[in-house]
Amino acid sequence: MNNLNIIKKSGRKFLTLSVCVLALSSCQLDYENKSAINPDNVWQNETMIQAYLTDIYSGIVPGWSSTSDTDTDLTTDSNDSMSEWLRGVNISASSYGVDFNYTIIDKINYLLEQLETVPESVMALEDKDAVVAQAKFWRAYRYWSYVKDLGGVPLILKSQDVNDLSSLMVKRSSTSDCMAQIVKDLDDAIQGLPDRWSGVNYGRIDKCAAMAFKGRVQMWYASKLFNRSNDKGRWEAAYQTNKAALEYAEKNGYKLMDKFGDIWLTKGKSNTEALIYRHYKYPDSYYDMNQYLPEDITHGWACRQVPQTPQLLSFPLKDGSSIAIYENEEYKSQKLDVNRLSTDATYNAEILDKLVNGMDPRFYDSYSVPGCEFPSLEIPAGQYFWTSYVKTETFYKAMSNIQLERNAGTTHYGSFFPLKAITPGLNNADSYKGENNAISLRLGEVYLNLAECAAEAGHINEALGYVAAIRKRAGIDKGAGAIGYGLDVYNTIEGVRRLLYNERAAELSQENFRYGDLRRWMNFGNINAQKHYNNLYVVFNGDEEEAGKFDWTRTLEDAETQKFFHIDFVPNVKQVEVSTFNISTKHWFGAIGDKTIGANFDNDMSQQNNEWGGSFDPLK
Repeated sequence: MNNLNIIKKSGRKFLTLSVCVLALSSCQLDYENKSAINPDNVWQNETMIQAYLTDIYSGIVPGWSSTSDTDTDLTTDSNDSMSEWLRGVNISASSYGVDFNYTIIDKINYLLEQLETVPESVMALEDKDAVVAQAKFWRAYRYWSYVKDLGGVPLILKSQDVNDLSSLMVKRSSTSDCMAQIVKDLDDAIQGLPDRWSGVNYGRIDKCAAMAFKGRVQMWYASKLFNRSNDKGRWEAAYQTNKAALEYAEKNGYKLMDKFGDIWLTKGKSNTEALIYRHYKYPDSYYDMNQYLPEDITHGWACRQVPQTPQLLSFPLKDGSSIAIYENEEYKSQKLDVNRLSTDATYNAEILDKLVNGMDPRFYDSYSVPGCEFPSLEIPAGQYFWTSYVKTETFYKAMSNIQLERNAGTTHYGSFFPLKAITPGLNNADSYKGENNAISLRLGEVYLNLAECAAEAGHINEALGYVAAIRKRAGIDKGAGAIGYGLDVYNTIEGVRRLLYNERAAELSQENFRYGDLRRWMNFGNINAQKHYNNLYVVFNGDEEEAGKFDWTRTLEDAETQKFFHIDFVPNVKQVEVSTFNISTKHWFGAIGDKTIGANFDNDMSQQNNEWGGSFDPLK
């Protein structure tokens, strides 16, 4: 496999970290390719070595996506139909195959080789060990990104010689061998990393982050996707790793943020929860918020991340009870009755008030609510933002179109909009200047990972205790029960699984976990059963003319104002039958792309996964 990374001559800027900030630096490397780098320019200069490392950071630390990825969180977008993958249409290796890109891995391998000859006169041994540890962490991180999707991949741990063609044709290693190497790299990283960084290095990968990431990897490997026989040994190993990670992180100053909504807005050391994240600061680094915003208050590619009903109702109520649609039969009395919404006005009014005033406080930090405050300067002073609807002869019209006197489309496909990526206080013209933290690993996730592993390893009450800590921070009422927070009812392994099905969706919403969780649990049944993108619309009881006379300074939090509205469950917001969920349950692992199979594996189908016409078993 040809993985050579040729770095062409360019006055290229490297991204550096300062107080958890990935921002542009004036450091520049100017060279033809790796083999032509002048050691005097790089490997005999500690600053340049650090610049090479931070260039690796810049290419791998995740951020907010600048394009919609509605498949990841199963959100509704503004297109007329859902993706072919979600519909189970044209599923082939040619359409969905992954072609390897080992650029980052090759950079890391090259760095590790060069560091072997760097003398202490250039870089102190302790500092060099820390660079090696960071490089090995990111190599494990990158390999895991492939293994979790594909199974085993070619393991390449040395930089390659482009002149030796035979050395470039590397076959896939087994999944188990890849896992062993990933864990080894992470263990080496944990051994060499400091507990925490300080000063200009604050925000680099530390020991706590590496331990937590290892816990995530082992949890995945213990999950049904990789562990069809439910080997409890894997769960016990994942449990021990995650427990050690949480204890070590909290010992070294990490803790859950006091207020959930502050996680994405708090910068630097004051953010005690973020373990791996990209910090944005305009004009050095920023992202476009259009995809998260209603069309009325932005421009361009807007309104593409609207949560569906199951996502909204994954949050418990303030008292810890659940109205989730997809609860187990034993909890049926609690779940939302969508049919009753249309026949029982009293019940409808109760659900409306619960959505506006009675949800888990995380709900209001995660999603906007119609007739409530919205963090945009486009909303006229003194008014609330009304992302509610007027029923028309053909469908629904967004009341915000009427409020702001804009014709931005007849519908937004929902009344509730995501907030985690929304930087407060910006107007339409500045909606591309997003600055919120993009967090890819935080302590809240570690609590949930540990809860799942503890339960699967047989420690049910301990598992519920970790969820209780999450709910306590959220501001949910403790209430009655030995554990409280609405958790005592989930005191079986099936109960904890059902609890975490919703709790992870709530706590980690908009953080690119949902599809991955459903996949590792091998559970697309509820998604396929719902058939279409569905949603809850907050609907005005009058017509469009009456809506034009509405007092926009009223808030839906007020009981009298609620009398002018009701909830409609809309089973198919796209209004087209072609948008029907049918996610394949025959393709749990991805395919190797045609280009890689042809050019790198010489069309050897033993290198293709067995779910895609080959003979490679990703479970071995």
